[in-house]
Amino acid sequence: MRIAMAGLLLAMMTLPTMAKVKTAKFNVNGRCARCGQRIEAAAKGVQGVQTAQWDEVSKEMTVTFDSKQTSKKDIQRAIVAIGFTAGNMKPEAGKEKKHDPGCKGGEDCKE
Repeated sequence: MRIAMAGLLLAMMTLPTMAKVKTAKFNVNGRCARCGQRIEAAAKGVQGVQTAQWDEVSKEMTVTFDSKQTSKKDIQRAIVAIGFTAGNMKPEAGKEKKHDPGCKGGEDCKE
């Protein structure tokens, strides 16, 4: 009986600290694979983000994260900070993304 009570108590103590994993999707205005690398790196740099994947064709970002450590808005802010529009959040005027020298434009870089 004491062992069962101790196990129950231990389970109750660890429950509040368990991660609460959420998935969120939102659009990001990147143009090419090189943009995608920067977008994903910005999202993954946010503490609590587990995965980040940006689709170049649909412009959709999918992130999984621990909602006890971060939020969708925090992730969007990190992406906006490097010059991209994320969901409804936009960079300040003059701070929009400038293309990297390696951005090929044309077929490889559509907006």
